[in-house]
Amino acid sequence: MSMIWTREQAKALTDRVLSLSKAEQTFVAVSGSDRANVRFARNTATTAGATSGVSLAITSRFGKRSGTVTTAQFDDASLQRALRAAEEIAKVSPENPEAMPFLGAQTYSPVNAYFDDVAAATPEWRASTVETAIARSKQKGVVSAGFVETQMAMQAVASSQGLFAYDRFTAADYNLTSRTTDGSGSGWASKSFNQLRLLDPAALAEAAIGKAAMAANPTGIEPGTYTVVLEPAAVADLLAFMLFSADARQADEGRSVFSKKGGGNRVGEQILGDSIRIYSDPSHPLAPSLCFDNEGLPIARQSWVEKGVLQDLSYSRFWAQKMGKKPTAGPANVIMDGGSSTMADLIAGTDRGLLVTRFWYVRPLDPQSLLLTGLTRDGLFLIEKGEVTRPVRNMRWNESPIVALNNVEAMTPAERAVSGEGIGGAGLALVCPAARIKEFRFTSASDAV
Repeated sequence: MSMIWTREQAKALTDRVLSLSKAEQTFVAVSGSDRANVRFARNTATTAGATSGVSLAITSRFGKRSGTVTTAQFDDASLQRALRAAEEIAKVSPENPEAMPFLGAQTYSPVNAYFDDVAAATPEWRASTVETAIARSKQKGVVSAGFVETQMAMQAVASSQGLFAYDRFTAADYNLTSRTTDGSGSGWASKSFNQLRLLDPAALAEAAIGKAAMAANPTGIEPGTYTVVLEPAAVADLLAFMLFSADARQADEGRSVFSKKGGGNRVGEQILGDSIRIYSDPSHPLAPSLCFDNEGLPIARQSWVEKGVLQDLSYSRFWAQKMGKKPTAGPANVIMDGGSSTMADLIAGTDRGLLVTRFWYVRPLDPQSLLLTGLTRDGLFLIEKGEVTRPVRNMRWNESPIVALNNVEAMTPAERAVSGEGIGGAGLALVCPAARIKEFRFTSASDAV
């Protein structure tokens, strides 16, 4: 039985919950999903599984005190127990001085993020995806491991103030890592799409397997400042961490790279190179999203950076009210426009530099400059006079996305990307290009493959 409830089914449940509530305000969220996967390791399928379910989260509020309870039982007695528990928790919870009233009725502009080809994906399709990777890995003499999953999901939110919203989406995800048998070379590939037809499992397997063979027997190279050609997965990490820091309150309080000296924020200032345009758009064909966020705010097209100029920051409902601004719904995607170069063009235009497959273990060091640190992984290659000449050992890097995106020399067209940190799936889809960036800082060598 599918857990992807219809709008009518979801509303029937939220109406029942709200009718049974004794709180001053009540907020209800219903989530349902059907997921199926196959996992493989050491060139052997290891597990296959499927999960499905619907959960209900109830938040009760008295004044500025709130309590939340979740349940997966929807008979009246179970709903009553969950409601009374949420109400009791709320009564003994400390006040939240920044609590905002739950939203009332909103107007939404839905886009289609649910596709029948994902919903119709069979166990045989998932198995054949894995079989293709295993067969090719054996043929090329590498060892591969990976995970393929298809999912359908629905979300509904409602409040005692008159809010109701419903939407659904699909996603098909595939990632794999390949290693040479001596362990010296590693390759990786990962993609996530709302439509199955956009996912090319054979091409992803070829990319990971080919990269592993290329990366075998790397040699050392001195840390320092290099021109880099970052594949989209690496650019995606820089993009994601920049968005995570684009909070208006942090900026206004002087706690971020977007803070203005003397107070306020840097909206309207040139912060990135002229070629950089970053925005969110729920109707983007490569990354369609739900039409509302977790609070029920409508998700609309949002410009973040235009020609390098900061256009806006993310405002919570509380901070927006305090500052006289419009609140920003939590974006479900981030798009960075690209250029017209090919990957071959980026490499050919590099006199001496490094080709980076992806980053790994990326962590923030300094919010004031947005300095990050991380490692390269699954293929780092030296470029000399416009050609990839040899694999090199991985290195640690220290760089700020603000600095890096001021140093972009050329870009490919944008594509759907999953970052090395695993960001880029259904929760926050990323669309970005590969990029050639000058003066990227590497600080030390790493023995990791």
